[in-house]
Amino acid sequence: MTSARSSLEIVPPGPVVSLRGVGKTYGAGKTALRALAAIDLDIAAGEVTILMGPSGSGKTTLLSIIGCILRPTAGEVRLLGQEVAEENEAARSALRLAHIGFIFQGYNLFPTLSARQNVELALDLKGLGGRARRRRADELLEQVGLGDKGDAYPADLSGGQKQRVAIARALAGEPSLILADEPTAALDLQTGRRIMMLFADLAHRLHRGVVVVTHDSRILDLADRVVTLEDGRIIRDIALPRESAPAAPLDASLLRRRRSRETDLKELVAS
Repeated sequence: MTSARSSLEIVPPGPVVSLRGVGKTYGAGKTALRALAAIDLDIAAGEVTILMGPSGSGKTTLLSIIGCILRPTAGEVRLLGQEVAEENEAARSALRLAHIGFIFQGYNLFPTLSARQNVELALDLKGLGGRARRRRADELLEQVGLGDKGDAYPADLSGGQKQRVAIARALAGEPSLILADEPTAALDLQTGRRIMMLFADLAHRLHRGVVVVTHDSRILDLADRVVTLEDGRIIRDIALPRESAPAAPLDASLLRRRRSRETDLKELVAS
């Protein structure tokens, strides 16, 4: 049996995922539908990147290509420096298991399994068994603030708690990349912001790449970067300067960063 990687393992330098000239077309001929065109994008470790745009803009298709679920019809995709676009399904499945954690809008928890057992299932796929698996599941639930909910079943959990179980499960293999598709869509504002703050903590503290697809402009201030798509193309890519809580009164540099961030957010919300 192999154990899960240590949470202190460092993600290699360079982008976690790099896309160059990526396109995706469904169908052929007169019925062809272009979902993505000429996408150049790097996803960095230690950052929360939000993908936003109107319905049909290509967000979910792009997330699926980043996550090695879909193959592009054009361009290059590299995961931790390895070209993956031409890999077969078995190879891409192995890459997903080794390096990527997925979080879905609908939680995708097994209703007949407890919170702990849902997390253990993912650890079992990673080859961790016995007491070590149970102990690691409890550690992951504790990490997302659910240390006392290990025996609870999904029906007994709130929406925010279910999403945190899903996050704990996604972290089971210590992934280099965490992908979330509309993770706050079914949550109230306060709970949704708590989930986004958890993503930010995972990105910054564990130095992981986090990509979130969302329509919710109320959580943009918790991102490090916001990428906007329209008609399958990136039309805006804005880095939001990260603030750290100052021990002393705000200096001029931090005030400038805050004003710059506020201006960028206003432009994003208004667009």
